[in-house]
Amino acid sequence: MYNGHIMFFHEIAEGQPDPIFGLNEAFQADVRPNKLNLIIGIYKDDQLRSHLMGSVMQAKNQIASQDVMADYLPIDGLSDLHEQLGMIVFGETRWKESHGRVYTAQSVGGTGALQVGGQFLCQEVSKSIAISTPTWPTHRSIFERAGMRVETYPYYSRDKHGIDFDGLCSSLKRMTEKTVVLLHPVCHNPTGCDPSTEQWKELSRIIREKRLLPFFDFAYQGLGEGLEKDRQAIDIFMNDGHEMLIAYSCAKNFSLYCQRVGVLFVVDENAAVKLRVGSQIKKIIRSLYSNPPAHGARIVAALLQDAALKEKWKKELDAMRHRISVIRESLIRRLGVNFEFLRHHKGMFSFIDLDKSQVQQLINQFAIYLIDNGRISLTGLNSENIDYVASSITAVCKKA
Repeated sequence: MYNGHIMFFHEIAEGQPDPIFGLNEAFQADVRPNKLNLIIGIYKDDQLRSHLMGSVMQAKNQIASQDVMADYLPIDGLSDLHEQLGMIVFGETRWKESHGRVYTAQSVGGTGALQVGGQFLCQEVSKSIAISTPTWPTHRSIFERAGMRVETYPYYSRDKHGIDFDGLCSSLKRMTEKTVVLLHPVCHNPTGCDPSTEQWKELSRIIREKRLLPFFDFAYQGLGEGLEKDRQAIDIFMNDGHEMLIAYSCAKNFSLYCQRVGVLFVVDENAAVKLRVGSQIKKIIRSLYSNPPAHGARIVAALLQDAALKEKWKKELDAMRHRISVIRESLIRRLGVNFEFLRHHKGMFSFIDLDKSQVQQLINQFAIYLIDNGRISLTGLNSENIDYVASSITAVCKKA
């Protein structure tokens, strides 16, 4: 009791800070002039600037007049966005053949697609989901918040500096029927290590044979090997006839981080199942955020509907991917043969296999910030700071 009033909140414990954004706050508070941020996955150019892609800015300007509309979008979002992203994710031919059985809902970013998908699965299909070790730290909290039991499967081996494929396959074979398996189709976060084509085919075979349900977190299309190659896992699983979910993010490949544009695709057996699935997902969205925001969705739809802007966007995406590749190769050359394994990585991140104490040394002694599993965001590097970063990593490795 206090002043005659009952206190409701005074015993609430302080929550742990987000492992990525919390560390970013520590970086912001650091007063050392030589500090470097290799934490958050935001694409930056060689001057370490993050800004809208030129094609996205043009599309944004084009749709400005449409944003005076005060109407709500439908519960599951902008149909033009569904159609345009469907062709990017599945390929135009496959989308024309299959969209009649694919339910699509716009979401609040890729994170929102994962949450809506998790709630739907927990309510209608399975309460168990398996995530990779390691994975994006927020995956666990998303699916626990959705009410699911979160299991893990081995993915990365520090001894091999790559995928523990035998361990992964063995774990899948032991899973209970209807377990949901969360997969990264390209640019695995945080390791940068993706299965080969043959390994994806084997994973598809096992998942189908064991009657597991694949759920793809598709956040980096275009930043691995290109738009078409980056969807190969989706193509393989579609060819094998899986029902599946895909959470798609437009944050990285459209530079729309703050606009929160995402889509959830649910590949169903047929149109009748799609209708029932959609009815349940719309109920979840209605109770969660009612309907999604329009601005970012209209930007993406307008860009992809304009042939010239779409081509410009593809070229910009190619340039982003090229910069990441060049930076990775440059880092490998400076670090030497012990880091040759980085050459097989894809996307914005690489696992440099440092332990927590070595990461802490980089932060404390060199003002180089990265998360404690050793993941670095490559676009935080440029021609001016890469020598300093490489020499600092070499120094902490020699102390081990």
